[in-house]
Formats: sequence, structure tokens, C-alpha cells
Amino acid sequence: MVGMPRLSPLVERASPLGTFNGTPPDQLPAENGLHVWRAAVAMPFITFVFVALRFYTRTYILRAKKYTVDDYIVALTMLVLIAHSVLMAIATYNGMGLHIWQYDAELNSRYYLWIGITSEFYCLGLCGFKVALVIMYIQLFGVYDRFRWACYGTLFFCVGYLFCNMLTEFLGCNPIAKKWQPGLEGECINSVAAATFYGACNMVSDLVIAILPLTMIWKLQVATRGQKIGLSLVLSCGFIAWAVAVARWGIATFNLVGTADRPWWAGVSFTLSILEIHTGLICACVATLGPLWKMAYAHVKGWTGWGSSTKVATWPSFVRKPGDTQSSEGTKKSSRPSGYWARRNGDVGFPAGRANRLSSHNDTMLNSSCDDEYGLLDITDWRPTASREDRSQRSVEDV
Repeated sequence: MVGMPRLSPLVERASPLGTFNGTPPDQLPAENGLHVWRAAVAMPFITFVFVALRFYTRTYILRAKKYTVDDYIVALTMLVLIAHSVLMAIATYNGMGLHIWQYDAELNSRYYLWIGITSEFYCLGLCGFKVALVIMYIQLFGVYDRFRWACYGTLFFCVGYLFCNMLTEFLGCNPIAKKWQPGLEGECINSVAAATFYGACNMVSDLVIAILPLTMIWKLQVATRGQKIGLSLVLSCGFIAWAVAVARWGIATFNLVGTADRPWWAGVSFTLSILEIHTGLICACVATLGPLWKMAYAHVKGWTGWGSSTKVATWPSFVRKPGDTQSSEGTKKSSRPSGYWARRNGDVGFPAGRANRLSSHNDTMLNSSCDDEYGLLDITDWRPTASREDRSQRSVEDV
């Protein structure tokens, strides 16, 4: 009970209560609202480029016959992020990012109304890129039971707390309109505690999602150390989204309990929230662009002649060769592994099309990709213990 007198003003500071007799600027957006507006306009274009590259890779490089669940989630999330950016840009014309002494009662009411609207789309955007990343991990490493259940638990946690966050934003006051009309009779939940809790959940979930693939990559027995590092960088780019989430949570917490000029600092927090969800979706797309980077590197290497004195007509293993569509059934490669990988797997009789995408991981099996949906775990490039003769024979076969 001793701490209650100190807590009370903090709770009041986090609400729209107070007397607002300021003079709004003649032109909006202004102050930190300008930064919010610029981020809301620019980020959708940048994110759309990565989403387009993801679908280009899936359609024209990997020539996928159908899209996976996470592809559809990424597309829907892109639409949500566009809607969120449009709403955030509109919110800057309704007082977002101003100093607290620049509000009158009418502008303050509009400001809190738009906070409530944009927050719902923010939660949907967070949910979209988190779910897309975790589903991709399940596609890659889902044959490992404990890892798959860890992914399911992460999905349940992310969807659960974000759904509760959306409900809290919408039903946090009784009546609902009290959120933006503080003069109404009723009551609201402790917004400081709610924002702090959901922000902490957001940081924890981002960190877990970034670490998850590392637990499997470094147990792969088919990659060199350098390849594991490269794959770790690609699949764990979620650390970038986590870093933005940490920065946003720190600013938002200071905004709630450390300053009286809450709307101005909220402008910084909202700018970071735009960067956070767009960065998260970009990370979900970058993790699938491995085949595109490989193809670009192969072209550059071919043009410059790096690493070889003679030109050899080889194709990246993830690109479908022109002869594949015209070859007869008798000349097509068997779906069973041969040579080095047949000896390594003990030539177990897996179903057709399944054997060449499995590699050993202790006593379990891992997806490892001639049939990999994303072209990331390409075993044709990961044969560190194969002899020189094996590699030469493989190059001839790939031509």
C-alpha cells in the first residue's frame, strides 16, 4: 500500500484525462508526427519489394507447383501492413506526435480514437510475420518432433497474447467510447500494466523465434561451418525485428511512466512500431531468398570468371535445367539417393521423392532439400566429406 501514492499519478499520466486548452498547429502533421508520416509512406514500398522477390523466387526460380501456407500468410500480412500504414498516416493529421500543450479537447479525443484503430492492425501485422516465420521453420525442420512441438508452443503463445492484446485495446474501457472520450462515466483498465506486459511478450516471442532455427542448423551433419553460419544469418534475421521491438518497448515504457509529454514520445514509439512490423515481414521474406542469392552469385561468378580458369557449363542445383522438361522417363534421375548419400543413409527404402530430401540428425531425420520448398537446405552443395572424384562426377551429372 505504500507504493500506491506513487503509482496513481503514473496511471493517470497514461490516460487521456486532464485539461487540454492548447492551440494545435496550423498544419498537421507536425513535430514527431512528421516522422510517423514518412515511415508510414516509405516502408510499404520497401517491404513490397521483398514480398515480390519472395514470390518471384518461389514461382520462377524454384518453380513451385503450389504455394505453402506461409506464402499466403505473407501476402495477407502485406495487405494488413499497407492498411496499417495508411491509418497511421491519417492519424498524424489527428494529432499524433504533438507536444501535450498543443492539444485541445477535440484534438485529444481524435488522437486517442486513432490510437485504438491503428493498434488493432499493428497486432495483426505482428501476428502475421511471426506465424509466417514459425510455419517456415516447421516446413524445414518439422520432422524433428521436439522442435515441431516447440514451434507449436511458440505459435500458441504468439497468437494467444496478440489476440488478448487486440481484445484489450478494443474492450479496455467500459463503455468503449471512454477510451477517446474521457468525460464519459465508466472505467478503464490499467493501460500502463497492459502495455508493459504485452511489450514484454512481444520481445520474448521475437527472441524465441530468432533462436529457434539455430537449435537445428548447428546439428546438421551435412554442412560445413561456414555454410552453417550463412544459413544461421539467413534464418535468424529475426534478431533484427527483436532489436527494433526492444527499442520500441523501451521508448514506450519511458513514454508511459517517465515523461509528462506523452503524445510527443508516443510519436517516436509509433515510428518504431511501423519499422518493427515491416522489418519482421522483410525478415520472413529474406529467409526464403536463398535460391535467388545463389543464382545471382552464380551469374556474377560466370560473368567474371572467379574461381576457375576454364568455363564449365554448370547449373545451380536449385534451378530446373532446360533438358529436364524434355528428357525421357528413362533419362530422369532416380528419386533415391545414390553414391555418397546412399552410403550415408544406409540406402533405406524411403518412398519416391522423399529419400533425397532427408539427412541424418542423430537418431532423427531432417528435411534437407532437393525437394525443399524454399531451396535453403541444398544437400547437393553440402557434401563436405565427399571425395574429389565424387564432386567431379556430380558436376558432370549436373550439366
